[in-house]
Amino acid sequence: MRGNHEGPPDLPVYPHDLPAQYRARFGESGSEAYKITTKIFDYLLNAVFIQDRCLLVHGGLPEKALSLEDFAYAHEMHPKESFLEEILWSDPYEGEGVYPSPRGAGKLFGWNITERILDALNVKILIRGHEPCDEGFKINHFGKVLTLFSRRGPPYFNSYAAYLHVDLSEKFDVAGQLSSFIRQF
Repeated sequence: MRGNHEGPPDLPVYPHDLPAQYRARFGESGSEAYKITTKIFDYLLNAVFIQDRCLLVHGGLPEKALSLEDFAYAHEMHPKESFLEEILWSDPYEGEGVYPSPRGAGKLFGWNITERILDALNVKILIRGHEPCDEGFKINHFGKVLTLFSRRGPPYFNSYAAYLHVDLSEKFDVAGQLSSFIRQF
């Protein structure tokens, strides 16, 4: 899936060491190789929808999203609409409404946004990444949001990273029911 490191040029990420790695490996042609690589980003999925179960995104939920099409075509509406930015950069917070994000891109979205969008899409849980968690995962919004962070150590210094290994035939209503499928490392 597309993450904030694979966003469009007008949504730069820092720190981002891939361009420097390309230059170190390929010398003068590293910048050109990176430019070619960034063209692949537009082909990455903005979201994954598992019918009646969950929605997966990198960051968060666009405040004004009404349908799956808003997720699927967010990159085509960018920058006129902020859907792509919010999908790549937003984070949940334990209140209501939407507020500017301290990250400088995306927004902080409250439980009422999660509830409205999950209901509109007829899914139970939002599964996301983007945000370091000391245990490698965390649950927000009354069990409706599961954050999985798959990197541990520097620069985030979280104790664990985590991923989810679940049989999609399983039925679940809240993120806590996925606890036995979360693998920490």
